[in-house]
Amino acid sequence: MKFLIAVALITSPVAVGAQNPNQPAKSSEEPEKEKKICRSMNATGSFMATRVCNTAAAWRKFDEITADGAQQTRDAYRMTSAGTLNAKR
Repeated sequence: MKFLIAVALITSPVAVGAQNPNQPAKSSEEPEKEKKICRSMNATGSFMATRVCNTAAAWRKFDEITADGAQQTRDAYRMTSAGTLNAKR
């Protein structure tokens, strides 16, 4: 019995040391997942907030689109109201 335990102890470090150090670890093969960022968003006319989660890149694109839409609205308002507000009587 002691002989079997001794053989098991002697051979177990050999099996661990026999791993190929040239092979990369499995965790490095998988691409890292981007961290999700969650925001609470209210739909127009609703009191209930909805939680929306996206990556940082998706939120940047969302913010760009929203800012662009707001700028277009401001520009359209200036074009239509410029003649009426600044007109001399």
